Amino acid sequence: MSPLCHCCGDSIENLKQQVSVMRKEIKNLRQMLDSAGRAHRKQLTSLQSAVSEVGVSDAVRYPPTPPSSTSAEATLEKGNIQTIPIGYISSCFSVKNGTPRQPTICGPSRAELRIQQSVFNNPEHALVGLEQYSHIWIIFLFHKNGHLSYRAKVKPPRLNGQRVGVYSTRSPHRPNALGLTLAKLDKIVATEHTRHKFNFLRSPEEAAAAIRGVLSADPRSVYRRTRCSDKLFFFTLDTADITCWFGQGFAEVLQIRPAQTADI
Repeated sequence: MSPLCHCCGDSIENLKQQVSVMRKEIKNLRQMLDSAGRAHRKQLTSLQSAVSEVGVSDAVRYPPTPPSSTSAEATLEKGNIQTIPIGYISSCFSVKNGTPRQPTICGPSRAELRIQQSVFNNPEHALVGLEQYSHIWIIFLFHKNGHLSYRAKVKPPRLNGQRVGVYSTRSPHRPNALGLTLAKLDKIVATEHTRHKFNFLRSPEEAAAAIRGVLSADPRSVYRRTRCSDKLFFFTLDTADITCWFGQGFAEVLQIRPAQTADI
């Protein structure tokens, strides 16, 4: 086989460089799409969580209708599993910094699992008999990872930078992002859900739509949008005080609580 001429060699090198640039551009586009998708999901999750604090969770959680047997079978055949959350967990650890890697490290820590009222017609029936057990297994979703990307190899903190396969670690950044924990059952409390009362908004749907409308129009001043480093923004809607945070191309509701009325 005769060696390539100088011109052919240069052409091949140019093609290789172009292919490399194209691969990088494709990778960047994928990252941008993933980022946009995560921002959208994060916005919806934050809005659902915040609005639920004032009793309008039905408007934003959108309890899905159970799929028909035909559609469920077709979905399973494709390798997709449809699930809906049965509840939401809150604990004494609100951020990842300082959160123990195992529950036995911090025995006095406590958490609360609130079961969704919309899963069953009689939600209290689902808990009958559970008080007889000392511990329960909880399967949960790492929905506050910050991002949903994952790699085949990760660097666990305890291995000082050594790379190992993600399946041999406790890393929350993994395909499906599912977790499993064994929790000691302290007590079961039946609570009644009391809706927040609005003066002008007529329904939970109107409240959620009104919040979305205000945020979609970006109510901040030009100065706050362009000059102010503080991305927090506060406003009052009817009888609710809303705290939100503006990111790049999205707004996240951090808190909704009853409005604080000033003494006159």
